[in-house]
Amino acid sequence: MSRRSRCACGWRGTKTYPIDWETVRENDDPDAYDTTGPYTEWKTHLDDVAGRAVTLPEDLATLLGQVRERIDRLWLEEDKARACATMLKACDALETIVAQAGPEAAQVLGREQDEVAPAIAEALGTTEQAARTRLLHYQHLIWR
Repeated sequence: MSRRSRCACGWRGTKTYPIDWETVRENDDPDAYDTTGPYTEWKTHLDDVAGRAVTLPEDLATLLGQVRERIDRLWLEEDKARACATMLKACDALETIVAQAGPEAAQVLGREQDEVAPAIAEALGTTEQAARTRLLHYQHLIWR
């Protein structure tokens, strides 16, 4: 008997890795088994999926990183109530952006969803089902 790596997207590894039954009998701890082969193959698959996904423009990725870092630094402020209120205000501003941009982008992609579902999933770096779920989420997002 052997094992093979797999992913939630349906991908299955090509290599099989034998199970050392002596180790299984001697050790009841699943963490004691050598899973480096299947894990490495799965990790390579994830890297491949991420490599085919669209990437954020560098300036946008930098801005989002700066927002994340600045929000994280708020935790260091002495006045925790004010810091948390500031975080919530920043979250509100981000939600406004998402609520304005997300539904329109999802609707444009959603119109072509059936014809290009695999390409949309690949661009998002996810499965077709997860891509459909994400599109539906943003298509029906309503800002209060």
